[in-house]
Amino acid sequence: MIVVLGRPHAVRPPLQPADAPPVPGGLCVAIARAAVGAGARVEIVGAIGDDAAGDAVVVGLARAGVGHAALLRQPVPARREGAVPGQAPAVRLDAGDVELGLGYILEFGVLVLAEELDPAAEAAALDAAAYRGARVIAVLPTDATPGERLAATATVVAAPPDDGGAFPEMLGRYAAELDRGSAPAESLERAAAAVGWERRS
Repeated sequence: MIVVLGRPHAVRPPLQPADAPPVPGGLCVAIARAAVGAGARVEIVGAIGDDAAGDAVVVGLARAGVGHAALLRQPVPARREGAVPGQAPAVRLDAGDVELGLGYILEFGVLVLAEELDPAAEAAALDAAAYRGARVIAVLPTDATPGERLAATATVVAAPPDDGGAFPEMLGRYAAELDRGSAPAESLERAAAAVGWERRS
């Protein structure tokens, strides 16, 4: 099983009326959906708001076949009138949240860190992955430098600017290949080929 760690949020569906219900969004959701599409069993672990937008995220994840039993519900500050619900994560994801959420998942083979974590939360995630013998994929901003432990134990990738969805699709497929037991290099090659990425020589 694959665990994707992050903070999903509700977004307005594209090309839909303004009053259309929100749907789950965020990099963690896109990666999870891609992994499900590649045949993997996936759970999202993280935090969402304890509000209507959070409810929409839970419903949308269930419809997409993404597990969400370890999503923590947290109070969110009042939103400005007319703001898009959950347009940016308004909840925290600290070490205690990571430990609690991952504690619900007894076994997993791949852990995807879909956002940069503070050092304590990152350590909690890596401890959980090490205890379960899981492979780790970590997504960092392009200007971030991974810590020594993360660099030594994870496949670290930089999130590119908007690429039309190819990046999360490739990561989801890569995680699914790893979860099936394929070697990392072979997994990456298959995932890249599936989304039409070519290796530069």
